[in-house]
Order: sequence, then structure tokens, then C-alpha cells
Amino acid sequence: MDKKHFPDFYREHVKRVYRFLFYRVGGKKEVAEDLTQDVFLKAFNAFDRYDPAISATSWILTIARNHLINQLQKERPGVDLEEIENTLWDRDDVQDRLATNYDERRLLDAVGKLDAESADLVRKKYLEGWSYEDIAAEVGKNAGALRVQAHRVLKELKKILKQK
Repeated sequence: MDKKHFPDFYREHVKRVYRFLFYRVGGKKEVAEDLTQDVFLKAFNAFDRYDPAISATSWILTIARNHLINQLQKERPGVDLEEIENTLWDRDDVQDRLATNYDERRLLDAVGKLDAESADLVRKKYLEGWSYEDIAAEVGKNAGALRVQAHRVLKELKKILKQK
């Protein structure tokens, strides 16, 4: 595809890629932003080889997933000193962050209790912002059927969250 179309492609997919990465790096905003930038740089370099016959969302999220896997393999667990410093000096921010982290952890734990297909649907639709049509194209189902399935899964998720 011609690289002159890349700015439109970027605008259409940047939020989705960011959300995809954000939830996979534990809600670390700066890390997700850096990874998103790297993903679109890789996409730009490969854009002339992109085949418009395949789903643009699947193509860019495959790049994002592969890049994330590569980055996680390179990194070793460590402590971000800047985060510790900020935590020590700003108690209100710490309390807000802890509350948000608790809610996110609770939600992700509940999603983990769903069967694999339902958890994948929740992640793609509600955490990463995929459209039903894109999900349907990837999993080989009807978009209307996925809407019904998502409604049922949300009811199940609500029950799981109430149990805690």
C-alpha cells in the first residue's frame, strides 16, 4: 500500500493499538506509549507490503503483539525508581493509583475466570476497542452473534464481580 495513506491508517488505529498494549503492560502509560510508537514505526516501514485484502486491524495488532513479545523477552523484571520516588511524595496520587489498580486487577481477575473464548471477546471488544465486525472476521463468526455472546458474557462477568 502507498505510504501516503499511512497518516489515515495511523489515526484510525492508534487508540486501538495503545489500548491493546496498555492492558498487556499492566496499565503502565509511558511503556504503552513507547511501544505504540515502536509498533507504528515498524508498520510504516512495512506499509508498502501491507495487503489491503486482509483486515487492517489484524495486521497492526499482529505487529503490536509480536513487538510486545519481543520486548518482554528482552526485559528483565526491575523496579522503576521514578515510580517509587513519585509514590513516596504524592500520597493522594498513590491512593488514586491504588484504587484504580485494585479495580483493574479485580476486573482482569474476573475476566480470567471466563472461558477462553469469552475472555478473548471481552478483551478485544471492551479493553482493546475492536469492532464486532473485526472480531467476527478474525474468529469466523457473525457480528450479530458476537453481540449476543458479548451481552451474555457481560452478565456472567457481572455475577463474578459480585461474588468478590
